[in-house]
Amino acid sequence: MCFDSVICINYFVALLVCKFVGSFEAALREQRIGQNDDDVMKAALDIFYNDYSIKFTLEHAWRELRHDKKWCSTFLAKDNVKDKRKQALEVDGEEAVGAGEARPIGVKAAKASIKRKKSGREEELEKIHGIMEMKDKISKRKVLQHLLSKTDQLSEMETSLKLKLMSEML
Repeated sequence: MCFDSVICINYFVALLVCKFVGSFEAALREQRIGQNDDDVMKAALDIFYNDYSIKFTLEHAWRELRHDKKWCSTFLAKDNVKDKRKQALEVDGEEAVGAGEARPIGVKAAKASIKRKKSGREEELEKIHGIMEMKDKISKRKVLQHLLSKTDQLSEMETSLKLKLMSEML
């Protein structure tokens, strides 16, 4: 199969699914009290057949994917077409992915996050490093306090150390 034929097949499938989405939405609008999901699906299939004179053959895929978060995020509201940012529709009583929920991460991002996680030893090393930095700061602060509290004349080396420590603190 060449690359162009794959693109044509994907386009045809996407076109069929988009047409079926319209039929399914029409069936949802016509849903009566007491009708379950199977009745709505049958009505949607009938509407699709009446409109396009072909049978919708991707029903099994539609049933699996219509509640998937990534798939639900493609349902956009058609009420306000002028909005540049459209809100996600509510599908079968469940909220679709909207502003409150984030899309699930993809496979590549999940694998990359696993590689980035640190082992227990690395976390302990970071804690020890943080403790050592705090200890170093405290000791420098004590030396600076000692130099500032000294009433005698400071030597040249003590003065330069005092100025260096003061510049580090600020």
